[in-house]
Amino acid sequence: MLVEFGRLLQKDLRVHDVAARFGGEEFVILLPGTELAGAKVVAERVRSAVEAHEFSGMNGERVTSSFGVAEVQLDAEESPAQLLSAADEALYRAKGAGRNRVAVREASDSGR
Repeated sequence: MLVEFGRLLQKDLRVHDVAARFGGEEFVILLPGTELAGAKVVAERVRSAVEAHEFSGMNGERVTSSFGVAEVQLDAEESPAQLLSAADEALYRAKGAGRNRVAVREASDSGR
């Protein structure tokens, strides 16, 4: 299933975007030069593709995905760890709202 998920990711990303498995069932997607609204669109497109895809070995069972989206805060000199933390906060909000959703960084994420 992870291999098929990876293929779905690559299909919806640009050549210079990067998708990587971050651990377990989590992935990180870097979208250079993409603002928050555009990243949300990409995440929603991938989420929809996963939901519509019939994964091998799942016997027709539906697979869903949740996404946390954050944009680098350049004016705050945000570190990569802070960016990841903000995306993680958004991800947990998406999961808490019922899963199979996309949530974006809020001002309160990572102390913001």
